[in-house]
Amino acid sequence: MPSTNIAEEGDIETDEAATNAATGSVRPTDTDVVLSEDHNEEEQINHIMSKLAALQYPTDPTHIHTFKIKRNDRYVSMCCNVGPCQPDIPYPKTEGRSFQKQWFSANVWLEYSPTANSMHCFSCRLFLSDEKYKSRTAWTTDGIRKWSTALEKIKQHSSAEMHMTSMVRWINFQKKALQSAFDVSDVKGVEVRERERQTNKEILTRLIDLTVYLARQGQAFRGHDESESSDNRGNFRELVNVFSRYDSVLKMHLEKIATVKATKTRPQVSLLSNRSQNDIIAALGTYIRKEIQCEIKEAEMYSILLDETSDVSHKEQVSFVVRYFHHMQIKERFIEVCNVDTTTGQELENTVFLLLQKNGLEMKNMYGQGYDGAANMSGMYKGLQARIRAHNEKALYVHCKAHCLNLVLVEASKSSKHFVTFFNLVEKLYAFCSGSPKRHAALVKFQESLFPGQRVMELQQLSDTRWACREKALKALQRNLKAILMLLDDISDSDPPNLAQGDAQMYRNAINFMFILCMEITTPVFEVTALASDSLQEEGLDHSTAYKVIDGVLHTLQTMRSEEKFGEIFRCASEKAESFNIPVPTVVPGQERKRKVPVRFQHSTTVSQVGAQFESVEAYFRSGVYFTFLDIMTGELNRRFKGDNTGSPTARIIQSFQPLTVHANWVGPPNPEAIEAVHILYEFYGEDEDQLKTELKVFHSSFSSKDLREIFLILRENNGQLIFPAFVKMIQLYATLPVTTATVERSFSKLKIIKNKLRSLCGEERLSDLLLLAIEKDVEINYNEVINIYKDMAPRRMLL
Repeated sequence: MPSTNIAEEGDIETDEAATNAATGSVRPTDTDVVLSEDHNEEEQINHIMSKLAALQYPTDPTHIHTFKIKRNDRYVSMCCNVGPCQPDIPYPKTEGRSFQKQWFSANVWLEYSPTANSMHCFSCRLFLSDEKYKSRTAWTTDGIRKWSTALEKIKQHSSAEMHMTSMVRWINFQKKALQSAFDVSDVKGVEVRERERQTNKEILTRLIDLTVYLARQGQAFRGHDESESSDNRGNFRELVNVFSRYDSVLKMHLEKIATVKATKTRPQVSLLSNRSQNDIIAALGTYIRKEIQCEIKEAEMYSILLDETSDVSHKEQVSFVVRYFHHMQIKERFIEVCNVDTTTGQELENTVFLLLQKNGLEMKNMYGQGYDGAANMSGMYKGLQARIRAHNEKALYVHCKAHCLNLVLVEASKSSKHFVTFFNLVEKLYAFCSGSPKRHAALVKFQESLFPGQRVMELQQLSDTRWACREKALKALQRNLKAILMLLDDISDSDPPNLAQGDAQMYRNAINFMFILCMEITTPVFEVTALASDSLQEEGLDHSTAYKVIDGVLHTLQTMRSEEKFGEIFRCASEKAESFNIPVPTVVPGQERKRKVPVRFQHSTTVSQVGAQFESVEAYFRSGVYFTFLDIMTGELNRRFKGDNTGSPTARIIQSFQPLTVHANWVGPPNPEAIEAVHILYEFYGEDEDQLKTELKVFHSSFSSKDLREIFLILRENNGQLIFPAFVKMIQLYATLPVTTATVERSFSKLKIIKNKLRSLCGEERLSDLLLLAIEKDVEINYNEVINIYKDMAPRRMLL
């Protein structure tokens, strides 16, 4: 399309412009460029355009002469947008004739100038500036005024070559303008959709944050009544309302929902329904589980930790945890809980295989199993560990060390009849004092009178399965014993008689010197084991640290096993007994009357052992009670942790890792035990024995390390995987082997918080996702990934 400019002088056209005109294309001329660069000329064009826009007929053909307009792109575009000048007015007559309105309907190009009372051709006036057409001004600038021959001239012009050329150019110009408008519309539409998508993502990001907060705090999402009239619509909706007061995005979202509901238009996606809440929870759970699965695949080896418990709805739940070594760091990650009908070895095996398949874990990469000592778990033939090892013999079974320590305490508590009687009485005293609010209130008053201004210490219940209960129960008993005796005396002497008077007298008489002595013996020992139990429950615990903890307990027990230590305990017990008016024995039990041995048995070794005499009461209690208690505990610790007298190949393999971490074994002359340990590991895992020995010597001669965690740090900082590949693999295996199932036990604690009596109908998948969010709090949330998972879960009406 040819292009002209506003100027007082004639058009300047080059051969190129003429060529463009012949083909119908529109290109600016040199004059266009000059005017676009001339600031004064640009202002003049803007001024003229504004004047034309204010007129009643802006496309009147006579305006070209009035305003001295030369056809340029802006003027042509304005005329095409407004259209030909076709006014509906009383047309003036010339020689008795006038212009007729119906001529417009048959000729869209026809236009009428009210100013000049003439008709023109719209397309020729705008799109014909070729040199050969400049002399033909009748239909362009001069106009037709002879109305008697108007129809004939219209017919002749519509079939003329120049008119057809101008019409082609007009249509092409309209097509380009329309396409340009469509392009602008598409761009604007994309921008609008993108803004809407971004807004929706901002809304969903905030809802994800609220979901993570509630899940990590173990709080409920739904409310009993979530209707508009409810005062409490549940934690999720109430939190959204609270945040909307301070956050403009949520505020606008809620206002939009309210507006849509008020106008009763199409349903608005609120993202606040119970289904949306569940989908967000599921998307978060899926994302965290994928992150964990990626780390496990990078680690290339893992161990499983498993245990079962019953929830509040009386369903048997199996908690599944995976332990692995990633980036020189031990990690134990909760995966999910699974409901099982029975807990037989076969059922648990099927459950494990289902969980492995569901989470993309290969059996060949499993190198350890960590369970408690129940027969269905640890059985040598039909237990879960035996069934797993039938598929992968390298999946070593490790009995939870924290459970083992608890079993040691249980066995030590049964070491003699005195301790059995003592712990039974401790449990009965707890039930007696706490079973009645009246007796409990009286005990509290006695404590406050004895320890004014100090915090009241409640008595604790004993349990064979709760690991730290004994130490807390004994410390509470030791502090409150005087208050308990005062309570029992008060009830025994009450008048009128109390219904519990008989029990109080019985318990008061049962608290004798033996009871106080057992309390003084067990309290310091259980304080030591409580610290060990806490250490064994630490996250990321390795076998090397666990052995050090147990060695510390054994060393403490060995130190306590002395006549001097027992002498202190005996004197303390005697002083307490005397302060409580409890008699201290002066005669060895069973030696009140010296028995005469018949002459024929005086030289018998058996009789001399049975009738062994103790020189004092203290000697009797030291040998028959104190030393027996410590010896049984020491023996149980050695048997369960050191593998004494067990001959277990698993214990032998696990213990063979420890010499690899001891610096002294590989600096200086070869240590036979360390060399044997390498050979054992070579036979079981098949690593290059000579290569491993060489790497161990070089590593320990180059670096000094005190424990396994320092070795982790050294290998990470020095890119040990490239220098010591065999040693790194052994360290990775050692770190991957499970130590305790404390992580599983902690998941049970979360289970009781999340699935309680008010939320007992929580589904299995939702429960697993909520537990995953509550337990694995250190996994960083990628909002875009979670939103993509949420978007792909189901068709969404909302742009995401």
